[in-house]
Amino acid sequence: MRSFFRFIKNLLLLSLLAFGVWSYQNNPDIHTATNDSVAVLKQKIGQFITTGNLQLPQAGDTHTQSPNKTQFSSSESVTKTSNRRWPNATAKVYLNIQNNPVLRSASIDAMNAWNRTGAFNFVQTDNKSAAQIIIGVVDDSDTSAAGETSTTYNPVTGHLLRAKVNLNRYYLQNRWYGYNQNRIINTAEHELGHAIGLDHNNGVSVMYPKGSVYTIQPGDIKAVQKLYKEK
Repeated sequence: MRSFFRFIKNLLLLSLLAFGVWSYQNNPDIHTATNDSVAVLKQKIGQFITTGNLQLPQAGDTHTQSPNKTQFSSSESVTKTSNRRWPNATAKVYLNIQNNPVLRSASIDAMNAWNRTGAFNFVQTDNKSAAQIIIGVVDDSDTSAAGETSTTYNPVTGHLLRAKVNLNRYYLQNRWYGYNQNRIINTAEHELGHAIGLDHNNGVSVMYPKGSVYTIQPGDIKAVQKLYKEK
């Protein structure tokens, strides 16, 4: 009887191992996550042997967009990237916006706008723990930002791990700042641009840092395509 249970145990272990190998070979998300984990493990072992210290995941820059009105450039310049990117040109997004239909709708419209470019694909999920990007709302007069995005990334691979987007209703839904629905959507597009690796652009670009007057431009699409084409 003991031999029988040992046989069943070994059979289950072999089945789990076979399933793991199959998942690694056929599921790109698991494949990428495994490779990232191995790279991090190698880096941490080497770092610990050399210095006796371990490096934690890095927090990326916090990007903000000002609501201030300003004089805008009429020339298009190249949209820069942070060189940090998701493993693939797709990310799961959770909308942590339950009681603000205006900003929720704007966030969905912004995701759809990026999806229509074909350069990146946002997938909305109802599972917050499975989301890579979380979009929320704040009501904060102490900051000058109408939108803000913070990211964390893997310091070895440069892959983004998490992104958090906050839309500031204090500015976006305050009539004194002149935001109509199109400008609110532009703000959400801008912050999602940061969430996938784009930096500010002082030309005609959705990544212009002030005013939210531009939607996604051809230069923005090219920047995302270039970022996610590079391996």
